[in-house]
Amino acid sequence: MKPSNSFIAGFLILFFIYHFPEFFQSFWITALFKIGFLIVAIILCRLQGWKGLEGYGLSFNKKWYLVLASGLLIGFGAFVSSILISIGIQFEQIENIQSIEFFLQSIPLTLLMTFFPSIAEDILTRGYLYGHLKLLKPTIWILLSSTIYVLNHIWRLNDGIPVLSYLFLLGVVLAISVLAKRSLWLALGIHWGANIAYELSNSGLKLNSVSNKPETSTWPLAIVWGFTSLILLFMYRRQLKNS
Repeated sequence: MKPSNSFIAGFLILFFIYHFPEFFQSFWITALFKIGFLIVAIILCRLQGWKGLEGYGLSFNKKWYLVLASGLLIGFGAFVSSILISIGIQFEQIENIQSIEFFLQSIPLTLLMTFFPSIAEDILTRGYLYGHLKLLKPTIWILLSSTIYVLNHIWRLNDGIPVLSYLFLLGVVLAISVLAKRSLWLALGIHWGANIAYELSNSGLKLNSVSNKPETSTWPLAIVWGFTSLILLFMYRRQLKNS
């Protein structure tokens, strides 16, 4: 079976599995479907002509783990920077912060709980597209992947321009990472790292919005991702030109 023959059907199957748990307030349904997503993705890869998830940019090539680790640092650092900027320009104020012990104890579970949603969404909005549409021009592929990433957040489409902006710019960062490295590892690391920082800050840091519009505090995050995309474009300009 040629990959192009089942592109739409495969995407719809993954989309359904990814979003189905959102209709339920159940930890176990969410866990089952997020883990099951990977199993179905592997099966689809085989049906569409690849041996495994390497078709979607997840081959265990040389030093893949270093690329993943660098992405984790970038994603974590970018999200933390956005919080510091938001506090520094007084969009938000710290009301309460947990102890260092709290954060250290939270790390193992947070790593696990954020991994499966991160890799599932990365496969759906980037890896799957990379496997099937990598021959598109880089600019078109980046814009397509970033747009699908925004649309995949179906429950946040009415949250305002700041949220849509940060989602799109994060999508650009992650799409650039895929094309630059010709794999999903850097994008997965950045996405996973940002999700780790979000969950840790959400549970251990209580912030109050100074503005009457809470979504205003999202602008620093959009700015950070926009700046990150420019850095990646400069760093990987040759790779993007040759992709």
